[in-house]
Amino acid sequence: MKSFSKLLLIIPVLTWTSCDKSTTDTTLSIEETEPEIIWDWENFPKSTELTLRSMPCSIQPKQTFELKSEASGIMTFLITEKETTVIKDQLIAKMDVESLEEAEERIELGKEQRFLEELKTNELELPEQRRKAEEELSEAKRKVKLLEKILNSPAMAEIANELFPRIGDVDSKALEKAKTELTFLERKFVILEDVDKKLRKAALRLQDMDLAKSERQHEDVKERSQYKAPFAGELRLEVNYLEGQTEYTVGSRETIATINNYEEIHAHVQVLNAKWANLEPEQIYVQLNDRDKTIMNFNDDRIDRDERTRKEERKFIFSIPLEENVSLKRLSGTDIQGDLIYKLPESCYIIPKYDLSLYALGKTQSLKWKSMVKQLWPEAEVLAEGRKNLAIKF
Repeated sequence: MKSFSKLLLIIPVLTWTSCDKSTTDTTLSIEETEPEIIWDWENFPKSTELTLRSMPCSIQPKQTFELKSEASGIMTFLITEKETTVIKDQLIAKMDVESLEEAEERIELGKEQRFLEELKTNELELPEQRRKAEEELSEAKRKVKLLEKILNSPAMAEIANELFPRIGDVDSKALEKAKTELTFLERKFVILEDVDKKLRKAALRLQDMDLAKSERQHEDVKERSQYKAPFAGELRLEVNYLEGQTEYTVGSRETIATINNYEEIHAHVQVLNAKWANLEPEQIYVQLNDRDKTIMNFNDDRIDRDERTRKEERKFIFSIPLEENVSLKRLSGTDIQGDLIYKLPESCYIIPKYDLSLYALGKTQSLKWKSMVKQLWPEAEVLAEGRKNLAIKF
C-alpha cells in the first residue's frame, strides 16, 4: 500500500434512489479521496551550499571615475590620445590657464607691496614720527620748567622777555597753558608708542588675512582647474576628439574623460531580500553563467543612489582579479545572469518549497517557513532560505 500512497484514488459509488412508484432514477456519485503524503527525507539531496537566487549581475571595473569640467571655457589637454594609460595624480587637463597666471601674478605683487609698505613704515615713517613726537615733548617739558623758574624768580621775570622773546607772557595762565600742552603731548607720545603700534599691527594683520584669502581662493581655483587622475587606470577622452588638438571648448559639468581601473573585475548584485543582510558576507559568492562559470567572492556591502530614480539601493559587490579571467573585461558595463550562493555552516537537506507546502497542507496553519518546519519537525531547523528552496538541518 505504501507504494501507492501518493496516487490519487478515485472510488466510484453507485446509489439507487426510488422517487415514486412509477419512476426510478439512477444517480452516480463520485467521491474523490486524497491519501496522506508520506515524507521521506532520503528523497531529498544534502548539500553545503544553497542557491539563494538566480539574478542579473552588473559587471564593472574595480573603479570608475568621470572627470567633469567645473565651468564653461577653454580647456587645455595634456593627454593627446583618445585612449591611454595614466598613473595616479597624473595631470590630464587645465582650465583657463591665462586667468590662473594673472591671479598668481597679482598674489606675488600683493606680497611684494606688503613687504615694501612694512619696510617703509618701520624704517621711515615710524622713526620720523617718533623723532618729532620726542622733540615736541622735550620742548614742552623745557617750556614748563622755564616758566616755573621765571615765576619763582622776580629778577628773571623782569628780563624774561629780553632773554626769551618767543616765550610770550610769563604769568600763571601761561604756565597752566604750557602744562596742558605738555599733558597733551605726553598722551600723544603714548598713543604713538602703544595705540598706534596696535593699530598698525591690526592693519598688517588684516592685510595678511586678505592676502591669505586670495591665496586660498587661487589655490582652490587652481585645484579645480587642474584635472588629475584619481587613480591609475585606462583613460578615455570623452570630448569631440581630434588628433593633435590640445584645446577644446567645454560646457559646465561636461564629462571630459572616463578612467577605469581594471585591476579587479566586480559584479554588482542588488539585495532583493532583507534576510540576505543577516547572512555572513564571507559565506556568500556569485557564480556567473559565462563560458567559464566564473566564481566571484564577496568584496563589499554598500548603498548606492540610483542615477535615474535617485533612490538608495543596497548592493553586494563581488570581485575577482583580472588575471584570473581576462575575458570578463570585455563584459564590463553589461549584465550577465549568475547564481547567488550561500555556503552553509554544515550539510543540510535542500528542500523545495513546493514539496514542503504540499506536505504541510492541513497539518499547520503557519505561513512562515521556519515556524512551519518547527511545527512539523520540532528537531529540524531552517538555516537558510532561497527563492525556491530551503536549507534544513535535521
